[in-house]
Amino acid sequence: MKRIAILVLVFMLLPAFLFAGGRRQETENEIHIGSVITSTGAFAAVGVPYGNFMRAFVDYINQSPDYADTLRGRTLRLTTYDDGGDGALGRTFIERLIHDDRVFSLVGILGTWNLVAAQSVLETAGVPAVYFGTGASAQMFEPAVGNQRYMMGVQPLYKTEGRLMYLRAATHFGNVRTIGVVHSTSDDGLSLVEGIQMQAALDTRPNKPTIIYQPISSFDAAAITPQITAVQNADVIIAAGNQAYFAAIYSAAFTNSISRPKPVITSYVNAAPTAMPAEAVQPGAAQVFSAAWVVADELGTESPEAARRQREYNEFMRVIDWDTRHIPASEKEAYKLNSFAMASYTAVKTFLVGLDRLNAGNQALNAENYLRVMENARIPVAMAGGVDYRNGNRIGVDAMSFIRYVPPASGPAANGVLETVEPIASIDELILRLAR
Repeated sequence: MKRIAILVLVFMLLPAFLFAGGRRQETENEIHIGSVITSTGAFAAVGVPYGNFMRAFVDYINQSPDYADTLRGRTLRLTTYDDGGDGALGRTFIERLIHDDRVFSLVGILGTWNLVAAQSVLETAGVPAVYFGTGASAQMFEPAVGNQRYMMGVQPLYKTEGRLMYLRAATHFGNVRTIGVVHSTSDDGLSLVEGIQMQAALDTRPNKPTIIYQPISSFDAAAITPQITAVQNADVIIAAGNQAYFAAIYSAAFTNSISRPKPVITSYVNAAPTAMPAEAVQPGAAQVFSAAWVVADELGTESPEAARRQREYNEFMRVIDWDTRHIPASEKEAYKLNSFAMASYTAVKTFLVGLDRLNAGNQALNAENYLRVMENARIPVAMAGGVDYRNGNRIGVDAMSFIRYVPPASGPAANGVLETVEPIASIDELILRLAR
């Protein structure tokens, strides 16, 4: 507790405008952003490409003429810490970024475990926190008030995605009579279930699917294998959980001859070839479906928004080709299809929107001004739709495409690709399909 006492003395002795909750109010030569991104542990398959691309993109921004007007002679500086998938450690690092490193903004904090553990810190710090690498409902505010407004999530929330999962299961696979939902008992799985239950309750059709819920509390495939029998006869299985849980659910279902071929719908956070379990390439393995809110192709549609998304995807690929420090040469092609790297790109691009808006109005770079311009109009989200923070709105996006994992002809699951099977559709659009 000595640290608190020292900070109190500092506040008493220094002018108030220098600090506000430990945050840096203005920068002259650099813009310091920070993130907590796991690169070791159970979620390293997510954090490694996510973090590597973010570092590469920051390097690119600092040298590219395209961002000279955004930076205005300043350097974008990035500080990251590896939490190893430990929320308590992640909270410690988030506090360090705010109080010791005094970053201007947190950008792309990765993981439900970090968001939940540090929620009280994030809600009260008064430091811009742009984009969270999770769909956890802890970032939902209807509306955000006070310093909650500085939490500016972008990704679809798990609750929202749960609604979409139900709708895709009910509309894409024909006559679905039973949906099996195997879900984690952590925030990710419970939030997805909340959305599934909500949408099922709104489905008033007399022949709507029956849902069987099976909770799991381990991401050890062998440990949960007996529990898969509860959903083995379902027409579609929803794997409601993040990466480690998805891998366990899929592997356990593969060992069951009845459940093995049943199509599996999982969260968009698992939508990457590198996240696919080894069994996904085996003969007779179930097809894996997911949602995607970051769009790399438009299925032939042409519009100003589609053209914008294509330009952004082209830049994303250009950064990968350009980088020589962070992205291994042997993995560059895989990175171009990696949804976690794409999410990292989207996080930084969303943060840059605020800088451009400040520059357009010749406003000083401080937290209050930054929040004001982020809330003054809808924000186009890179390679996706948009998000609107006006009036304290913090509910993310609700329109996503439907994609399928295609295993490689040979080699490991990571060599597969993702293909779009249905274009972007909103919850309301999918509800209309139920009535057909």
